[in-house]
Amino acid sequence: MKLKIVNNRDANQDLHLLLTGDNQKGISGIIPNKSVQLSSLLAKNPNLEIDIESIKGARLYVGYGAFPSDDAPLPDGDQYYGWIEFTKKASGTEVWLNLSNVDITGLPLILSGTDTAKKAFTLGYKKSITDIISLMKTAALKPASDKNPAYITCKTGQIKIVGPNGSPDSFPSYDKYINDLSTNKAPLIITSDTPKGGSAKVFTGSFMNAKKESEVMISLVSAEGDTFEVLKSQFTTEICYRCDGGTLIYNKATVDQNQSPQDSNDKMYANSTFRNILIGINEGYFKTEGPNISIDFPGEVPFSTGQGSDYAKVLHENSNSYGFPYADSNLKVLITALPSETITMTICKDTEAKGYNDNTNDSPNQPTSGKFQFGIGTKSSGLGMITIGGWRYPADDSGAYGGFLPTLSEWTKMNFEGPDKFIWIKTTGNGFVVADNCFNTGAPTYNSDNVLIWGSEVKWNTGTNSPAKPTS
Repeated sequence: MKLKIVNNRDANQDLHLLLTGDNQKGISGIIPNKSVQLSSLLAKNPNLEIDIESIKGARLYVGYGAFPSDDAPLPDGDQYYGWIEFTKKASGTEVWLNLSNVDITGLPLILSGTDTAKKAFTLGYKKSITDIISLMKTAALKPASDKNPAYITCKTGQIKIVGPNGSPDSFPSYDKYINDLSTNKAPLIITSDTPKGGSAKVFTGSFMNAKKESEVMISLVSAEGDTFEVLKSQFTTEICYRCDGGTLIYNKATVDQNQSPQDSNDKMYANSTFRNILIGINEGYFKTEGPNISIDFPGEVPFSTGQGSDYAKVLHENSNSYGFPYADSNLKVLITALPSETITMTICKDTEAKGYNDNTNDSPNQPTSGKFQFGIGTKSSGLGMITIGGWRYPADDSGAYGGFLPTLSEWTKMNFEGPDKFIWIKTTGNGFVVADNCFNTGAPTYNSDNVLIWGSEVKWNTGTNSPAKPTS
C-alpha cells in the first residue's frame, strides 16, 4: 500500500509524525516507531509517500512537537494531535482504514482513495474541528465549561476534548438510563458473532431489577443452554463508556468483559454478546419496553431515543470518524481500500470542513435474518430505494426487490420513491399491512410463509395519497 501525506496547515508549524503498529514489514518513506518532524521528512521524501507491505493495528499520528519516544501520546496531556488507523495484511487484498476520535477530538485528518468496489471514497468532517469542539462543549460535556477536565488547552494553544473512555466523569452519567432499563426489566435478544466453522448464538433474557451491587443486572440464556450474566457492579457508566474494565459471568465462570486473545468459540460468544449490549447503550437503542434485538440495530436510527453517548452522537452527525470503541459495528465509519491505489491522508486546518462522505443512503442495509420477508417482482425499479427506518432495499438488476423485514412491533412506514409515498406494516402475529390503493397491482398480502408479496411491474398509483397511520 502507498500512503501519501498532504499538509494543508502552515508549513512553518512544528508538525511531527509517528507510525506505530504490529507485524511491520516492508516499510519505506518513514522510520516507524519514531517521532519524525514533517519538515525533515519532506526534505528526504519530497513526495511525502510511505510504502508499507504489511502492518497490523497501525496508527499514524500527526501532532505539534515531538511524540514520546516509541510510544503513543497521552490523551489527557497537553500535546495537540490526531491520528488514523489501518491494517494491511501481507497477503491481503484490502486495507482496513478509519478515522478515530475515540480517545480525543483534536487535530483533524481526512482520508481518500479507492475502495474495494473500485469506487472513490473519502472520510472526513461535515463541520470543522473548531465547530465540533464548540458543539461538544455545549452538547456533550457535563459541566459545559472550560474547567471540565476533558476540555484541554494544549501547550500550542489549540483546544482538544478527551473522549468519555478517557474521562468518563466529564460526560453525562448513564445511571438513570441503566436504572430505567433495570427497573422495567427491559427485554433483550442479543446475537453473538459467528465463529469459524460454527454458528452464532442468540441470547434471550432481560435486564434485572438489581438493587445490590452483587446482584445480577443482565441475565441471558441461549437456545443451547449457555448462560450470560453481568452484575450490577460490573455495568456502570464508566464501564459502558470505556467498553471494558469489568467482568461478566459466562456459563457460571467469571471472565473479563474483553477476553484476549479471543482464541476459543466461548470467548467469541461472550465478547461479542457484551459488545452488542454496549452498542445498545452507547448508541441509545435500548428501550424499556423492548424489543431490543441486536440484529435490528443497523436499521435503527442511533441516538433517536435521546439516550446514548452525546460525544459519539456529535461525531456521528458531523464526521465519518469513530466516537466510541465499537462505532465500526454500526455507524459505518470503516472503509476497505484497494492497496494498489494510493491512499491520501490530508492534514487539515482546524477551520476546514472537508472530506465528509454521506453516500451511504445509496447502499443496501438489510437484516440478515428474521421471521418475515417481502418480495416485489421484476420491472418494478421505478419504486426507487425502499426504506423502512434505517433499512434500505435497492432493486436488483431485474428491477425486483426482496429481503428480510425488520422486527416491527409497532406500525412503521415502508417508504417508496421518497418520504412522501409510504404504506404501514407490522411484523407481529401473522403480519399486518395497510396499503389502501397505493399500487397498480393492488395491496400486498402476507402468504403462509410470512412473506409480504406484490406482483411484477409494480408502480405507485399516480395521485394516490399515503394512508393514515392505523390506530390499532
